[in-house]
Amino acid sequence: MAEDEPREIGERDIPWFYRLILKIPGTEFLENAGGVFWAILMPIFLMMEFFLSIFLLVAFPFPINIVLVSIIPTITLVLFVKVSLKRFINWWNANFGESCFEWNVEKTLDEYISILERRKGKSVEEKS
Repeated sequence: MAEDEPREIGERDIPWFYRLILKIPGTEFLENAGGVFWAILMPIFLMMEFFLSIFLLVAFPFPINIVLVSIIPTITLVLFVKVSLKRFINWWNANFGESCFEWNVEKTLDEYISILERRKGKSVEEKS
């Protein structure tokens, strides 16, 4: 295989920063139920986070409130990046990795031609 041809992506093929993100535990359910999470739970979570941020901004003094308010969006961003990265790697490996299917076009074409010839033979016999 040449260097410029696409190949499967392994964990060693990606930069260390992405490898570190992939090691975050507890996000397996996001990959399986991603639509439910991002469409239903995440908007509810973001609305609750908005009110929590307002409370944290008012309740704590200046340097601490900024740090506390920025923690939740940062965690959300990291989870989103991990799920997106995992989905991209799965998509890439499914499309450009080693295929489980045998693509023997000549054999398939020969089988298709023989089926067409049998059908043509049956239709000629029925007409006569």
